[in-house]
Amino acid sequence: MDKNFIILELFQHEVSCCCPGQRHQHIIEFLQGDVWTITNERKYIDCLGWHSLIVVNNEFQFFMHVEDIEELYSKGSICSILDLNLKINYLSFKVNEALDAHDRESFLSFSDELSNVQKIKNKMDSGDVHAF
Repeated sequence: MDKNFIILELFQHEVSCCCPGQRHQHIIEFLQGDVWTITNERKYIDCLGWHSLIVVNNEFQFFMHVEDIEELYSKGSICSILDLNLKINYLSFKVNEALDAHDRESFLSFSDELSNVQKIKNKMDSGDVHAF
């Protein structure tokens, strides 16, 4: 089963190219709103460990060390699309709650955060990516 994740903040990752007759490194820049599909295809590389195949925006694919993926998730650079939708629902609730309580400071804080999260989702939705 494939797992879909969305990039929350811009970052770069170095990928090894194993082109016939040559080996070199590529730096790939991932943008906010890019969608990763982490497939079940895996490979083990001696001395490096397990790598998972990632498809980016249905455009290209590469293998990434499993621990690197876990680190990106832990530090909040990527999140699942389900988590993103849950965050939007939660923040919408908090905005409404702050409105009901006439809490201007909370309202401004939650509405700003909600706006930022919705922008990320809109970037994902506006592309040619169909992650759902």
